[in-house]
Amino acid sequence: MKIGIITVLYKSSSVIEGFINSMNAQTWSEFDILFIENEVDEQYCETYIRNNSNFPFMFFRNEKNEGVARGNNQGIEHYIAQDDITHILFLNNDIIVDSNFLEKQVEIMQTHPNVEALAPKIFYHGRGEKIWYAGGRLSYFKGGPVHFGHNKRDKLLGRELFRINYAPTCSLIIRKGIFQRTGIRMWEQLFVYQDDYVFCKELHKAKVRLYYIPSIHLQHKISISTGGHKSEFSRYYLARNWAYTLRKFRNIFVLILPFIMILNALRGSHIENRAIIDSVKMP
Repeated sequence: MKIGIITVLYKSSSVIEGFINSMNAQTWSEFDILFIENEVDEQYCETYIRNNSNFPFMFFRNEKNEGVARGNNQGIEHYIAQDDITHILFLNNDIIVDSNFLEKQVEIMQTHPNVEALAPKIFYHGRGEKIWYAGGRLSYFKGGPVHFGHNKRDKLLGRELFRINYAPTCSLIIRKGIFQRTGIRMWEQLFVYQDDYVFCKELHKAKVRLYYIPSIHLQHKISISTGGHKSEFSRYYLARNWAYTLRKFRNIFVLILPFIMILNALRGSHIENRAIIDSVKMP
């Protein structure tokens, strides 16, 4: 079993050292990493990677910021062409993992052939055992994902492996054959946010068996590259892509968008309203 890891870089200079240290320490050695740089003029990450990585890797620099969805698709196409790769792992670089992070996932995938995709438990970095993700589901009423255990201490310690239908792609390993069999790719028009929600909807529709495993975990430095969920960048893409996916999936809650825009106008949320208007122009 050999893992092809895809990690998309953007404003990653503050986190790349921790990521490389985590990968250098892995007890499972059958992996390589494709780094896709979306911050065109940034040189620090490439220099650090080339000087400090103790594992096989490739570095690819886009000519412009293509977004995380496009970057992940580039990685899928790259690894599908590699005959020795059996599994593809989407992995953020704003994470810290234990040295047996990959080895434990290999063990699960090898001993449980019914597991076609696997997601770990995710803690907030530097906040003790506060959970960001402990399993999840697709929510029609929310028009997005629901994270189990979010902002709480994990209450699912006694369950080793269970079926889910949503996992964030900040860490998600999938058997490579799934991509070859289904042709599923990420929606590049989303650029960032909601991309993993749509991706998991596609996996669910294709009856891909996705599981959560609480005994494997990582620490996630949430929204490092986007300035946090309250930044103008995040507010715009969260609102735009939410409105867009409501329309695309013919969710009845698209009917409340005019009322949401009225409320946004009353409280001065002009970024969100511009995003909702722009969502109509998307293909």
